[in-house]
Amino acid sequence: MPKTRLILAALLIAAPVLSAQQAGTSQAQTRSAEVKAAPDANHARRPSNPTFEPLQLTITFKRTRGDKITTQKTYMIAASSEQSDPQIRDDSRVPIKKDNSAAAAPTEYVNGNTDVDIQSIRKVGGLFSLTLRISQEGYSDSPERPSANASLGSHRYTVSPTVPMGKLVTVYSMSDEVNNYKVEVQLLVEPLKVN
Repeated sequence: MPKTRLILAALLIAAPVLSAQQAGTSQAQTRSAEVKAAPDANHARRPSNPTFEPLQLTITFKRTRGDKITTQKTYMIAASSEQSDPQIRDDSRVPIKKDNSAAAAPTEYVNGNTDVDIQSIRKVGGLFSLTLRISQEGYSDSPERPSANASLGSHRYTVSPTVPMGKLVTVYSMSDEVNNYKVEVQLLVEPLKVN
């Protein structure tokens, strides 16, 4: 009988202690679930896709000798901020104008290439920053009809300008005073025009 009383007393004392422990564990689990739920609630408020702005980029390459424009090419490409990097590949074969008029002479050609990689387009306030990687190969003068004694050139530029929306900006300029020529790269960033 004393053992029975002892077991009964132990059970009477243990029951409230176990009940208190279960309540404490339940509250801790609820708080843990609330902490885990908090990031999910914030995540639901964030947009699932980053915002981007559709753009139209106009890039102009101009070469002048003295006061005369010898080359001017303009490229227009659709792009967007915070998205993939667009590319321009303009490859052509140009026949060389021969000084002698030998009818049997085979026509010679030279490649005239312009490659532009547009990278890291970002909107910073009301301005746009980006990187242009430009590679040009071909004749330096009159690339449409070069003469046999014209000089062949290869140029590579990397420029990272920050430009305002809607304003044509010269982002690169180089002058060669010895050979009397100048190269310019101009950039215009506008909202994409959808017709």
